[in-house]
Amino acid sequence: MKKTLLHSLIAGTILLGSTILVSCNDLGVAVTIPLTQEVRFQFDQVDSTGALDTIGVVPSGLDSILAANNADRDLLESITLTEFKLTMVDSAGNSLAGGNFNALSNMTAAIAKDTTGALFQNIATLSPVPQNTNPISLVVDTTVVNIVPYLAKPTFKVRLTGGVNTSINTRTYVKAKLSFNVKVNL
Repeated sequence: MKKTLLHSLIAGTILLGSTILVSCNDLGVAVTIPLTQEVRFQFDQVDSTGALDTIGVVPSGLDSILAANNADRDLLESITLTEFKLTMVDSAGNSLAGGNFNALSNMTAAIAKDTTGALFQNIATLSPVPQNTNPISLVVDTTVVNIVPYLAKPTFKVRLTGGVNTSINTRTYVKAKLSFNVKVNL
């Protein structure tokens, strides 16, 4: 009787342990993977009564970052924006010495799917824009908690709009750096 009870306890322990291991493997471990994308904007002259409004197309890079981390889109939990930084650059994309955002009074960044008629969602703002500063960091809108749908295609759109407080008389280039946290189960 004692042997049967001991064998039953051992078998039960093995069965319970196996069930726990299989369950934990099915659930996976949630990890956060950083993803950084850049886009360069070009805009021509803007008079002092106008507004800055420009759109850039960004490669999402989502599939390659998931593949590099042995992750699958089906296990993707969320993508959140953590940083939106703008840098005044030259035509080659190098940081512009002496460049600043003094012509702008405010700035808003929005994101959209790269499809015809896609609606833009504001993701970051800055008002007022600090003077004599390059680069500038926009304040990320933390209420936009999941932007997976925007990065689902190979490319997505970013729109910059802003109020100007003085005319911009020359072609100007701005590089945007977008940093994301991709949360996925592995």
